[in-house]
Amino acid sequence: MSADTTRLAVLLRSTQWMLDDLAHEVGSGALNSTELATTATALDEVAALLHDLSRSQHPFA
Repeated sequence: MSADTTRLAVLLRSTQWMLDDLAHEVGSGALNSTELATTATALDEVAALLHDLSRSQHPFA
């Protein structure tokens, strides 16, 4: 696993946990702006890394 794919795996897992927590808070009506912003930033980071990897010749080599 390259450094980029390791970073992607870690980022995907941590974002998954954030989304799980956020889904629970949405259901319970306990949303807060800080958690929304943090989750949005994490999703932006995931998207950017996915775009970067998709542009490289051998993203998973």
